[in-house]
Amino acid sequence: MVSSTVMREFVILGGKPSMQNELERIRGIGKTAAERLYKAGIRTIEQLASSTPEELAFVKGIGLVSAKKLIKNAKEILNLEMGIERVLESIKENFIKNCPKCGGRMESKYIILGPDKRINVNQCNICKFYMPK
Repeated sequence: MVSSTVMREFVILGGKPSMQNELERIRGIGKTAAERLYKAGIRTIEQLASSTPEELAFVKGIGLVSAKKLIKNAKEILNLEMGIERVLESIKENFIKNCPKCGGRMESKYIILGPDKRINVNQCNICKFYMPK
């Protein structure tokens, strides 16, 4: 699963890497809560989603009710990202098979760019549009 690992942005806070920006993507988590979760060892959305409400309730400022909501929100983000990933994979597969310009069939070919330079591409058999592999 690529999920938030792909979108992760590291921010340096106090000389150490933080997943603060990632955790702040979760509805209900602000800067302070993200810092507290980081100090408690929860650095990713995946870690938060797999936590129990009781574990999160030990973090200052997070009660049992809000912990359940945070876990639910984290799981929603992961599900959304998995759905986006599936759509992108589908688009990629479609581009390999069908030309995005005219809908023609894409074929694997080598294109000569110069005396010593060739590239492997998928090329449309109708309009000759190509995409490097």
